[in-house]
Amino acid sequence: MQLSMRDWRLPALVGVGLVFARMSGGRLPYFLFYMSAGLLAAAYLWTRHAVRRVHGMLQVETERVEVGQSLWVKVRLDNDTFLPVPWAEVDDATPQHLVQTDMPRQATSVPLWGSRVINFRLTAMRRGHYQIGPVRVGLGDPLGLFQAHKELHSRATVTVYPRVHQIEGLPVPLSQPFGPVRTREKAFEDPSNQAEIRKYRPGDNPRHIHWKTSARMGELMLREYELNATTKIILFPDMCEAAQAGSVADTGGSTAETTIELAASLAALGLRRKIDVGLVCHGQERFTVAPGRGQRTFHETLEVLTRLEPNGRLSIEQVLERETAHLSGRSTIVVITARLTPQLADVLVRLRSNHQVMLVLLNRESYVAGRGPALREAAAAADPLMGGSTLASLLALRKVAVYVVSAHDDLRRLAALRLPTVAEGVRAW
Repeated sequence: MQLSMRDWRLPALVGVGLVFARMSGGRLPYFLFYMSAGLLAAAYLWTRHAVRRVHGMLQVETERVEVGQSLWVKVRLDNDTFLPVPWAEVDDATPQHLVQTDMPRQATSVPLWGSRVINFRLTAMRRGHYQIGPVRVGLGDPLGLFQAHKELHSRATVTVYPRVHQIEGLPVPLSQPFGPVRTREKAFEDPSNQAEIRKYRPGDNPRHIHWKTSARMGELMLREYELNATTKIILFPDMCEAAQAGSVADTGGSTAETTIELAASLAALGLRRKIDVGLVCHGQERFTVAPGRGQRTFHETLEVLTRLEPNGRLSIEQVLERETAHLSGRSTIVVITARLTPQLADVLVRLRSNHQVMLVLLNRESYVAGRGPALREAAAAADPLMGGSTLASLLALRKVAVYVVSAHDDLRRLAALRLPTVAEGVRAW
């Protein structure tokens, strides 16, 4: 509790009244002095009594949100005294880099033997685990001479997950010729999912002849099934400190945050398509999520991505060398990084012999802080990663699915950012 004086005019009047009464004498000067001194003492006792008998409680209605989503915070003030609180100010002091609000300060009054509820709407700005607050409550007397402050803290911890983008139409390479995902590639027919009935052609499997339809049509008709396949996606987000560019405070964001958002979005894509998704990452420590499907594995992945910090010491090629030796040959390896080196390209080509490989490459130049839009566009146009004789284009020719992402790109349209598999003027590996 902190009690301080807001207005010095009445105390100054009390001092002037005392000096005037001592110098001039008489009843009127002393009456003015005693009246002003009494008002000052009454305002002080009022504020002191109110701040001791007014209790506050801070509640957060939602404990799990994503970056950019809003959460409601409720502040309840209970007055247990016969004196009303004519004015009260509620000020949210949560750091602005964590949450933002359009109304950081609100004013109200608390009736005698009553309560008042104030709602704040906050927008989460940064992923992580933290508490909302402190919320400072300022109380005062009717004359506004004194004010007292109390701080309220939330007991619950708010978890802010990275932003999840609904990626549309991304062709995930499928490595297992059976499963729930429809495909036109080599796969096993799913007898539980019939696609159509067509005319029999020489070379078709006679076991799939639909005899009832053939008898009705007067010719042989064949039952055709969907080709279903699946894979096991292993996400490798690059959290090496040397590979990052930009910062969270920049309008373009940072490569680390984009990497984490892409990993979360791809995990959500696997959840929607019923594909097993796992994660391996080396940040401030080693994090792993065992491959699996369903909400439980997805939430485990989000929890890991929420805790990740881009201060790893191992490069992504070193991480791949250490972590991919035990992976089965029916896995799809997804590498998300902002730095493509010849060493990383060699590792990806070697992995391509036993696995399906995807590379999501972030354009570092577009994340450089302090550049205007025109300079960023010029840097993206001059980026060597976009040229025809680059490592990225060579990897695309070696059947590595390469996607190049720049700052301000719509991550939902990740499928449209893929490099072509045929390029002119590209030399052999």
